Parts: sequence; C-alpha cells; structure tokens
Amino acid sequence: MKTFLKIVGGLVVVLLLIVASAWVAMMPNVPDEQWVFETDVPAEPRNFLIFGATRHTGLEVAKILTARGDSVTVFVRESSDRSQVEPLGVDFVVGDALDADSVRAAFASDNFDAVLTTIGSLRAETPPDYLGNKNIFDAAAEAGVDRVIMISTVGAGDSYDAMPWLSELMLAEVAKLKTQAEDHLKALGLNYTIIRPGGMPYDGGTGGGILSEDPSAFGFIARPDVARLVVGAFDDTRTIGRTFAAMDPVRTSILWAPEQ
Repeated sequence: MKTFLKIVGGLVVVLLLIVASAWVAMMPNVPDEQWVFETDVPAEPRNFLIFGATRHTGLEVAKILTARGDSVTVFVRESSDRSQVEPLGVDFVVGDALDADSVRAAFASDNFDAVLTTIGSLRAETPPDYLGNKNIFDAAAEAGVDRVIMISTVGAGDSYDAMPWLSELMLAEVAKLKTQAEDHLKALGLNYTIIRPGGMPYDGGTGGGILSEDPSAFGFIARPDVARLVVGAFDDTRTIGRTFAAMDPVRTSILWAPEQ
C-alpha cells in the first residue's frame, strides 16, 4: 500500500510540474514597442474581398467594414454556414480556396480595392494554410488587387521562438505552412501586411490590443480586438510591407480578461 501511495504521489507531483511548466510557458511576452496607427481613411468607401468571413476574425472585420459603409464580398464554400454574415448585407462568391480557378473567378466578380484572408484549419484533410493562401495571393496579383492582409500566427517565420512549447506541440505544422504562405506573399511584391495573433480566446474582447514588429512578442487577444487592428492596418498605409504580432497586454491568459 505504501508503495502504491508513493507511486500515486510521484505521479501527482509530475502532473503538477507539467501544469506549472505549461502555465509559465504560456505567459505573455509584452513588447517594449508597439505600433501607433495613423489612419487615413479614403473619402470614398472601399470594396473588400474577404476569405474566411463566415465566423471568427473575418466575420468581425466584415461587421466593422459594413457598419462604416464599405462594400464587402465574402468568399464561401457551398457548404458554409452563412447565417452570421448574411445579415450584414454582404455579397457572396462561392468556391474553394484550394481550387485556384474558383479563387480567380472570385477576384473577377468585381473590382476590389483590398483582400483579407483569415483561412486556416487544423482539421482539414488538406490544410489551406499554405495552398489556399497561395491561390489567393496569386489570384490577387493576376487581378491587380495589390493590397492584401494575411492573418498568420505567432510561430510563423521569425517568430518561431516566441511560440510556447505547448503551442508548438499542436501547431508546429500549421506554423510551417503559414511561414510558406508568408514567404510566398512577400515574394509577389504586393502591398501586404501580415498579422500574427497569439492565442485567441472565444470572448468579446477588451476593446484593446496592440500590434508590434517585435518577433519575440506573444500574448492573447480576442478576435473582435484582432479585427479592429486589421481594419486599422487597412487604413494606415504605413503598415504596408510590415509583419506584426497581435496581442492584448492586459490579458494574462487565454481564460481571463479584465471586466469591460
């Protein structure tokens, strides 16, 4: 019995050490510098094409853009649930980001000023993180739509070391694919901005959040707050050609946010 209790006690200690290590690893790394927006919203409404706007960050961006009078077209798969984005009065084009022809057809459907892609999946048989984004960037270049914002992830490119080891266990392959997509976007010579959020909790956010060019930055930020940063980046032409981490300095974990 004593031997059994010792084994159980040892396992509990090991478990507690693992949990403590994971908690420390996920602590935010708040950068010393942050981007300060200088917005320059065009007098005329703009026309946006969004890949990944039926939910999450893309949906939140569509809400902001349509509320202020911009036109938004949403690229959806035939099977996509449009219930959350339809009430915004957006237009739709149907296709699959993994099918280059349908992506090119989406760009040919209208004259777009800018494109946003938030696509990615941990569950897809063929993840769209690289191939889908590549198709979007190539089609944008062919159509002459040179303003592109890509939602990537902390851990891609030169931010690999900023990714906590717990995230690395789950997202190493995603980070690799996002890195390939980022590199392809940069090589095309488009007016790009890359935004790399850290952990994104499922809540309404704090109304805050920052961008930083520090590749070691890591933290948590809710999707509505990422969306505000995305729109800010579209409005600030100085963000062209830059890669940012996105985080909310007031959040200390993915599970907790200050009361709003």
